[in-house]
Amino acid sequence: MKKNAVMFLAFLVILAVAAAAQDNSKSTGGQKPDDHTPAVTPLRVQVVFTEYDGEKKVSNLPYLFSVNADERRARPSSQLRSGARIPITTGKDQFTYIDIGTNIDCSAALQEDGRYKLQMALERSSISPEAASGNTNPVVRTFRIDMNPVLKDGQSVESIVSTDPLNGHVYHVTVTLNLAK
Repeated sequence: MKKNAVMFLAFLVILAVAAAAQDNSKSTGGQKPDDHTPAVTPLRVQVVFTEYDGEKKVSNLPYLFSVNADERRARPSSQLRSGARIPITTGKDQFTYIDIGTNIDCSAALQEDGRYKLQMALERSSISPEAASGNTNPVVRTFRIDMNPVLKDGQSVESIVSTDPLNGHVYHVTVTLNLAK
């Protein structure tokens, strides 16, 4: 009987040691404590859409958001959506809605030289003040661009200049990058 009690006690000790070792492995995530964890750098990005009619500035729309640059080259991203849903007549007493406004998707990666590569998809849509002849539905103007500027802290770049073929207005897109403080 004593022999069974000693064996049972030894079994409990071995079980407790194994459980403690397993808990220790879980708490470190299966990694050694000195493993390098890639750094994430918080950035602030400003995108400004500016529209000109000749020399006259017609509109200036700034958007400011945060995105994390990740040296693992993973694609953490930020998405900004701002606008309204506009009803469009599709039939008698029938409507469908379209989105009007600004959509910005952005991800960032730290480059070896210390600059940051932004991967951006920009879309800007608006209702045109000029009505289509004989049409009660609005005319929707759309501007879309995918771009990959490489910027350092504090740098701005006017990366896009485009002309609207219908009214001759010129669109500028300026991107500014700053390290978040």
